[in-house]
Amino acid sequence: MEPAHETESKTETQAAAGARRAPWSGRAPVPVDHSASPVDRSVPAREKILDATVACIRRRGVERTSISAVATIAGVSRPTVYAYFDTREALVSAALGRVGAQIAERVAVTARGRATTAGEFAVEALVAVRREFRAEPALRPIMGIGPAWDATDALSVEALAIARPIIAPVVDYDPRLEQHLDEIVETIVRWLLSLLMFDSSRTGSEPVLRDYLRRAVVPVIESMAAAGG
Repeated sequence: MEPAHETESKTETQAAAGARRAPWSGRAPVPVDHSASPVDRSVPAREKILDATVACIRRRGVERTSISAVATIAGVSRPTVYAYFDTREALVSAALGRVGAQIAERVAVTARGRATTAGEFAVEALVAVRREFRAEPALRPIMGIGPAWDATDALSVEALAIARPIIAPVVDYDPRLEQHLDEIVETIVRWLLSLLMFDSSRTGSEPVLRDYLRRAVVPVIESMAAAGG
C-alpha cells in the first residue's frame, strides 16, 4: 500500500498533466475574439506576414504558397499567421490586394505625369500596368493569369475591385466619365489581359504600344465622355 503523501503527489502530477495543452494539430484554430488575444496584433506584425506572402508568391507561385511557407519566411509560427488570416485564401487575397494597391499608386503617379486628358491617362495607365506586370510575372494571378488560367477569374469582382483605383483617376480629367466608370474599368481590364498574353508588331515596344493605344483607346474614352455629357 502506497503512503498517503505519495498518492496525493501522483494525483497532483496527473491533474497537472491533464491541464497541459495538447500539441498543435496543424489545423486552423477555432476563431476567437482577437480583442482579448495575447497575440501582438500590431500593424507591423501583419505587414510582416503580408510581405512574406508576397515574397513566397514570387518564389513559388500562388498555387505553392502555403501557410507553412509564409510562416517560415516571416519567422513566425503557423498559429500566429492564423491569428491574422483565417484561411490560406484570405492570406493570398490580402497579399495580392496589397500589391494591387501599390501598383495602383505607382501607375497613377506615372500616368498623371504624362497625361493631360482622360484618354491619355487611360493609355498611360495601360502602358504602366503592363510594365509592372512584366517586371513581376509571378504576380499575374492578380489578373487571374496563371497555369490554370480561367478567363472568368480575370473579370471577377475581386480583380475588377483591384483595377478600379488604377483607372478611377480618369474621372478627375473628365467628370462626365463617372457614370461610365464601371464599364471603363472592365474595358481596360480586357485590353490589359490582351496585352499581357499576346504581343504583336503593334505592341512590342512602349512607344509603338502607346501610339496603338492612342488610336484604339482614346476614341472610346472620348465617346463615353460625350455620351455622359
